[in-house]
Amino acid sequence: MKLIATFFILFSLFAFGQATPRSVQATGTASISVTPDQAQINVSAVTQAATAQEAAGQNATIATNIQGALAQALGNSGTVKTVNYSVNPIYTYGKDGTSTLTGYTVTNTIQVTLNDLTITGKVIDTATQAGASRIDSLQFTLKDDTDARSQSLRAATVRAKAKADAMAASVGQKTGTFLVIQEAGAVVQPILRDGAPSASASTPIQSGQLTVTGTVTIAMELI
Repeated sequence: MKLIATFFILFSLFAFGQATPRSVQATGTASISVTPDQAQINVSAVTQAATAQEAAGQNATIATNIQGALAQALGNSGTVKTVNYSVNPIYTYGKDGTSTLTGYTVTNTIQVTLNDLTITGKVIDTATQAGASRIDSLQFTLKDDTDARSQSLRAATVRAKAKADAMAASVGQKTGTFLVIQEAGAVVQPILRDGAPSASASTPIQSGQLTVTGTVTIAMELI
């Protein structure tokens, strides 16, 4: 596990939360790298026609084909659901600024949540071969980020205490009891692959590593 940490230290004679006037305060931020175990892929079926009804009918046929193909490719390895559906008019504009309605665009966006990352490329291929007009996004995440967040917060706390100890030693004192331990945040930064390409014969996908960052602020008694 790769650990990267940056710190900001504030030494003060004023109260912080429950801190006594003789205290040292420190903020530690630590980032850890973890392997994702889930992927989310958004694909869209986009159709255009002279009428909204015609565009919607064409879209329904394509979206049904995509959903069926994805369900078959996934088996028990993920889920498929619709996350957006829109109907929008298409206008052309004349030199005099007037507009003319020329048709409609229908977009149906389908989200695949995938638990087996080894078939990510296959899922993209399946969607495009079944008629998807766009691969809107590909995001790698964690099913449960509780442990990763806890690890980053523990690391941030250790780093904050090390700095508090160093600051106390610089004025000939030591740190004593923890007066305040406050979480400032624990953030999972997902891996995004925006605008994933339309698949050819086989789309190679590498997930990489997620970054989980935790920030903790502490106050410790000076003794």
